Amino acid sequence: MALSVGAVMADIVDNFSRPSATVTLEQPEALLNRLRATEPKAEGENPDAESTEAEEKEEAPVYRSKGKIVGYRVQVYADNNVRVAKGEARQRERAISRRFPAMTTYVAYASPYWRLRVGDFRTQAEAEKAAADIRRAFPGYAREVRIVRDRINAR
Repeated sequence: MALSVGAVMADIVDNFSRPSATVTLEQPEALLNRLRATEPKAEGENPDAESTEAEEKEEAPVYRSKGKIVGYRVQVYADNNVRVAKGEARQRERAISRRFPAMTTYVAYASPYWRLRVGDFRTQAEAEKAAADIRRAFPGYAREVRIVRDRINAR
């Protein structure tokens, strides 16, 4: 049995709109209505009934991400020295967490580098302010502190 593209797209949209979905989708209301309009109609169903129902609704459903979004973090440390990189990243993580308890720290290994990144910032301006605060608090880290684009946790 062959499925139409519209039926497949509508099925995907319905899966995203389930209350138990962990991934959600943001889209314009017009696109959502267009996708639903391409669903195959049962025999005897009025094809215009759904479009009038959609027009009567005041608000479109809002789909929000509960996972990661593109944003910025402040990278405080990155090194590939096998003997000391992990320990140095952890030591700096503890120091920054003590000084800035509101900032979330992330120590990660992406071969061959150990990295310490701080924060979940939606804008580059927020990240630059945090980077300036870190440079002031830890002048020894200042040369390595930089803003990086990363997948951040949605708040």
